[in-house]
Formats: sequence, C-alpha cells, structure tokens
Amino acid sequence: MNFFQIKRMFRDLSGRYDLVDDDSQDTINDLINEASRTLDRKSETQKTWGSHFEEAAIDAFKVDIPYCRAIKEVWLTDADLDRWQLEKMDLQEIIALYLSSTPTSGSPEYYSPVVTRHIPEDADLTAFAAYMTYLDTSTALGYDFNAVVILPPTSEAVLVEVRGLFYSAKMVEDSDTNFWSVVHPLTLLKATFHQLEIFNQNDGRTKQWRTALAEDLDGISKDLVEEIISEIDQIEN
Repeated sequence: MNFFQIKRMFRDLSGRYDLVDDDSQDTINDLINEASRTLDRKSETQKTWGSHFEEAAIDAFKVDIPYCRAIKEVWLTDADLDRWQLEKMDLQEIIALYLSSTPTSGSPEYYSPVVTRHIPEDADLTAFAAYMTYLDTSTALGYDFNAVVILPPTSEAVLVEVRGLFYSAKMVEDSDTNFWSVVHPLTLLKATFHQLEIFNQNDGRTKQWRTALAEDLDGISKDLVEEIISEIDQIEN
C-alpha cells in the first residue's frame, strides 16, 4: 500500500475522519510515520540493515548518513576497484592521532562515529568555518542523520559505503511507500492504532494493540532467524 491507501484504511477502520493531513494539521501523517519508526526499533528484519553510499572527494574525511540508527561497518572503494574495510577507533583516540593538528592525506584506515550536535543548536557557525575544517564535529544540524570521520583524510576520491541499522523511509507524498507499508501494511496500521491509543491515554486498548503487534513482530523476526541459520547443521563449540 502507498501512503494514501494506509491513511484511507486507517480512517475507515477507526472512524477518525477528523484526522486530516492538510497544511494546518499533519496528525495522521505523524502518527503513521512514528508507527513506522517504532516498528523499526522494535524488530529486526532483512530490511533493518542497509547501506548508504557517499562519494568522498580528495582530502575529505567527514561523511553524513541520513536516517541511520547505528553505524556497524564502513567500507571504501577506490578508482581501481580495490575495496577495504575500515577499523573502528574510539573518537578520543582518533582525534589525538589525526586531528590534534592539520592531518596529512593518505589511505584511510580508521573510522569513528562523531558528534552531530552543536550548542546552541541554531547557532550560525559560518564565522568559525576556517577553524572547523578539520574538526570532528559536524557543522550541520544533526537531527536526522548520523556521521563518521574516516582518517587519515583520503588522498583520492573514494566511494564510502556505511552499513548499519536504518529507519524506513519517511512517507510524505500520497504515493510514497516504505518497507512496512508495502510488505506488512496491516502491521503498520496496528502500530498506528497503538500510537493513537497512547495519546488517548487508553491503557486497555494500548495493551491490546501492543499484544497484537508483538505477535506480528514475532512472526516477522522468525523469517530473519531462518535466513541466518540456513545451512547450519551443527552447534559450534
């Protein structure tokens, strides 16, 4: 189902035709998208993991990753199609090793998740641009993205692949879809009802929807388990 179909079915099943999605009120949109993010956090499926690709120019060492919940691996590919995995290093160690002065470019070996929040959050940092070129903190607002540094800075353009846990796509337009709306639309609807009853402060219905969701998610998670244990025929010591 697309976003429009999910909203229409939610209104039909709940009778809440008062929940609109015009310019003045996005209640139903917010409920559905929050339900989708809740499902992402509560379950692990074949689509929980994802890869974000970003081209890093010469001397670059910061990579922003949208909708990333947790960074698991970082891989690089150069123009010769050589591919290698970076080793994770503690942020304080990587700062001491590479960012205590202007770093020298080379072949990146390490990565570290970095701070993506500055205080005040709406501060204009343009005046500090010259100083922040080689800082680990991202200058952009980090509400909807995570970030890593790859060091030393790359001496050639490379393709950066960040693997990790990602949120499903936020739905905005009526034609938009994501994993939950296409593969498990009724589970997404149940999660939306669960969100609604939380705001209605209806403990009884909230628990009922939570139980229904747990049953759905248990079955969905078993698909991933079956995939993981495929061709495993003995217990390792």
